[in-house]
Amino acid sequence: MFEYIIIGAGLAGLVLAERIANILNKKVLIIERRVHIGGNCYDYKTAEGIIVHNYGPHIFHTDYKEIFDYLSNFTDWQTYNHRVLAFIDGKKVPLPFNFNTLYQLFPIRLAIKLENKLINKYKYGLKVPILDLFKEEDEDLKYLANYIYEKIYKNYTTKQWALKPEEIDPQVTARVPIYLSRDDRYFTDKYQAVPKEGYTKIFEKMLNNAILSAMIDTAKPEPTMR
Repeated sequence: MFEYIIIGAGLAGLVLAERIANILNKKVLIIERRVHIGGNCYDYKTAEGIIVHNYGPHIFHTDYKEIFDYLSNFTDWQTYNHRVLAFIDGKKVPLPFNFNTLYQLFPIRLAIKLENKLINKYKYGLKVPILDLFKEEDEDLKYLANYIYEKIYKNYTTKQWALKPEEIDPQVTARVPIYLSRDDRYFTDKYQAVPKEGYTKIFEKMLNNAILSAMIDTAKPEPTMR
């Protein structure tokens, strides 16, 4: 009956199934062990109309227009630029650490000195992983690296991963680099938004948009986390 079988009705599985059904015009069977579609992007609306992200918040961001255009076939968007403040030395400052953070935490002369050294070493607009900054031989940049490490990365990473930053994959710490700019947004991608009706509605429309059959195995449902 089916020409393709996809295991998992998460984001990747549903996109593949929708494309196979609509582009290749083939029949697809989706097998999913959870009691819902959408994987970790699954969300639901409460009786009060609040959209809850069941497995933690998800923010859509990409630089690729074709990805944004594709998903726009299934949802309207609410533009959203994520901004984060951290309480450091008695001040609420933007994260990831950037030049605005630098000038709020350091005396003006030192901030100017550090900014000039960072731009001369790298370039304006670059994202520098904290572990890369640790490798600098310049004493001022070493001081800055140690300050950022102690005030931001050390305790957060220990709490999140139960490991020191240098003990985990560098790709993980690179997710929150030092931004050599004055852009306070957490992400700098061209397209940033959240779906107006939630992610689950996107997945439902993907399924409705294609000739798909889904099988939900409820024998061993994963626990719901809220």
